[in-house]
Amino acid sequence: MISREMMGVYIPMLHNQFKEQMNRLVGKIDLTTSQIHILFYLKGRGDEEVIQKDIEETFNLTNPTVTGIIKRLEAKGFVTRTVSSKDARSKSIHLTEKSIAASEEMKRALYEANKKVFEGFTDEELDVLEGCFKRMLHNLEGGCGHQHGHGHLHKKENN
Repeated sequence: MISREMMGVYIPMLHNQFKEQMNRLVGKIDLTTSQIHILFYLKGRGDEEVIQKDIEETFNLTNPTVTGIIKRLEAKGFVTRTVSSKDARSKSIHLTEKSIAASEEMKRALYEANKKVFEGFTDEELDVLEGCFKRMLHNLEGGCGHQHGHGHLHKKENN
C-alpha cells in the first residue's frame, strides 16, 4: 500500500496506463496520445488562428516538445503550417482533410479509453474526481486555497 505522503506516484502510473490504452486504440491511424490532444485542441479552436505558443501555454509544454509534435503531425499529413497573420515570426497551424477524416476514429479511441478508466464510477464520483483534478492542477500551477484554475484544459470539452 502506498502511503499518503507518496500518493503522487499514482499520477504518472495513471498517465502511463492511459497513454498505453490510447496508443493501442489509435495505432492504426498512426497517431500518439499527445498528437491527438493537439489535434482536438486545434479542432476546438475552429477558425481561430492558432500558433505554436498557444499550444505550449495551453498544455504547459516546452517549445522543443511542441515543435517535435507539430513536425511529426505535419510529416504525417495531419497539419500544415503557414506564416501567422498575428506575428510574421510565428507559424499558424491548420488541420488538414486527413486529420478531419480521422477525427471520428480519434473520438472513438478517446471515448473507449475514458470508458475503461472511469468504469464503475457514478456521476457523483466523477464530479468529485473532476473537482479534485482541477484543484490538483491549480495547486501545482502555484495557486492556493480551494479555488480552481482557469487554464484551457480545465474546461469540459465536448469533442
